[in-house]
Amino acid sequence: MHYDGTFDVKAPKEKVYDFITDPKKITTIFPDVSAVKVLDADNFTLKAKVGMSFIRGTMDVKGSVAEKKKPTSARMKARGNGLNSSVDLDSLFTMEDGPQGGTHVTWSADAKISGMMASIGSRLIESQADKYVKQIIGSLEKKLS
Repeated sequence: MHYDGTFDVKAPKEKVYDFITDPKKITTIFPDVSAVKVLDADNFTLKAKVGMSFIRGTMDVKGSVAEKKKPTSARMKARGNGLNSSVDLDSLFTMEDGPQGGTHVTWSADAKISGMMASIGSRLIESQADKYVKQIIGSLEKKLS
């Protein structure tokens, strides 16, 4: 599944970049998260509550800031395991000066779901994933405003 979009914030791109590349900060935008552990400047683990249809529970997630080009772009990768399923996520954030100051952020995310969660039907998965992505991006915009 592929998602992408843009948003503008008043914060300078250096501040946006610093937020996105800091595991302590970026993990605060994910809903239903607990047990966040920052392993080093680029890597973290967390537990996330997930639920789709009859499948509900917790996934163990390992994430990393995989690529940094200060202050213009950052790539994050994450892998979640649990509920007899796995989710791989690859996200790219690009920051540029906004037309009226601040920062224009372009983002994309590619997710691959396998296992039991993948068996419940693509429409249900896409609907739930779309809701989750909107929550995360909305939270990121709010934290940067």
